[in-house]
Amino acid sequence: MALSYLDKPLTREAYAEHIKNHSHSHQVNQRIAIDWFEKYLIGSYDRDMQTVLTDMMNQKISEPVRHNKNFYDLLQGFINYLGQNDLDPTTVRANFNGVKSFLNWYGFEIFVETVRAKLIFPVKIKIERHAITIDEIRTLLNQASPARRAWYIFLLATGMRLQETLKIRKRDLNFDYDRVCVEIPGKYTKTKKPRKTFLTKECYELIKPILSKKKDDDHIFTDHDDSLKAKHIEEDYFYRLRKRVGLDEKYPDSTRHKISIHIFRSWFVTKCNRVDSDFGNALAGHDKYMKNYNRFTVPELITLFKKAEAELQIFDRKEDHEYVSNLENKIKEMQIALIKAGIVEKFQA
Repeated sequence: MALSYLDKPLTREAYAEHIKNHSHSHQVNQRIAIDWFEKYLIGSYDRDMQTVLTDMMNQKISEPVRHNKNFYDLLQGFINYLGQNDLDPTTVRANFNGVKSFLNWYGFEIFVETVRAKLIFPVKIKIERHAITIDEIRTLLNQASPARRAWYIFLLATGMRLQETLKIRKRDLNFDYDRVCVEIPGKYTKTKKPRKTFLTKECYELIKPILSKKKDDDHIFTDHDDSLKAKHIEEDYFYRLRKRVGLDEKYPDSTRHKISIHIFRSWFVTKCNRVDSDFGNALAGHDKYMKNYNRFTVPELITLFKKAEAELQIFDRKEDHEYVSNLENKIKEMQIALIKAGIVEKFQA
């Protein structure tokens, strides 16, 4: 059948045009997933993706029963192929979902219920997640460059995603409240919904020198307009930093490290949730929790944030002051004991 002027080509390029309104990260992830799919088809069928999909679509029309079996055999083979290439279960699922979106656009109908019934995915083995300690955080920060030290504390203090912080501009900070409010536009966020979070006093003091050199429209923590590229640069730096300070241990039988740069966000959520259930999740942008705080005023949110602030501090922590105070008291007690015993007459102030 000849193509009509209404028909658009079913090519990778046409699909890329179709999803161009999605975020840059989504487009990149789709491209990676389709790359995997194309390699799998060439290796398994000795034909390029366009040929395999055209033949599969023709079979769908002429032999629907046979097509159904062959199509889901193909998809199961793709899942197995990803697993054989040492991709973890989460990544396997993400790449499959990317290809599923592409195939649905192409004209195949892949329903959630059918996927559940016909396909088997590798199961993610549950492990006890490492809870990063304050000493580990300080080790990383003390060996990081000054600019990155400020950025890491910004991550720890706000619970923002990496790319969100690399998109944020000076103009997105509101100084009208008791704590600096970070007003994150919806176009920066994963959920496409705007939200607010706050800076600890410690964090604000650390980024003041950076802010003083920035114009309102400048990014605070990067000079790159491409936030995905900036994210990859920062991840690479963190991997090298982690190895340099000896914090690159992996989970048993896994390629995953116990400490990644994303653990800073988990730290924030844990500390804030202790103040008010789900408060940390909401500030960090977990969509299902955000509605619980939508009707809170900014001062009300700050009141909750202040309750968590002492736990979010990295270098100016309550237990450090208590340790110094206790140490000073013990020294005084020892000095008094030495004077009473006649060992020394007095100590110089």
